[in-house]
Amino acid sequence: MISIGISEVVGATILLVIAVALSLLIFGYFYGYLESLGYSLANALSGSCEFSIMSTAFNTTGSSITSISIALYNYGSKPCGVSGVYVLNESTAYQIAVSSNCIVNPLVRLDPGQVVILKYSNLNIPYNTNYEVKVVSCDGFAAEKGLGQ
Repeated sequence: MISIGISEVVGATILLVIAVALSLLIFGYFYGYLESLGYSLANALSGSCEFSIMSTAFNTTGSSITSISIALYNYGSKPCGVSGVYVLNESTAYQIAVSSNCIVNPLVRLDPGQVVILKYSNLNIPYNTNYEVKVVSCDGFAAEKGLGQ
């Protein structure tokens, strides 16, 4: 009777390859989680940029939005630099203003407790009642509010 099998060395090698592959898969999953947890902890310890959109107002001419005013309030504990202002809905995003170098020259810098009104004119955005205004800070914080609210 002839029995066919694999040697102990080949079996151990296959088990080692499986163990390494599974450990890399588990490490990759938890590395992303730990990295995001580290960023959250760093923001919590250093104070984060936090602001809200108090109100938005707009003017229309015909069927186009021609100007927008946005009132921002920094309720956080550190200054916030604004890197971008957008008007968007489910299918379209209009870039109103973006800073080319947010660290050196943000669109506006909000100190804690400060209110700032951003005004943009000479726009040509098709009028839609479902638009949201989105303001993004240099460190990635974002605030949204319905247009005209």
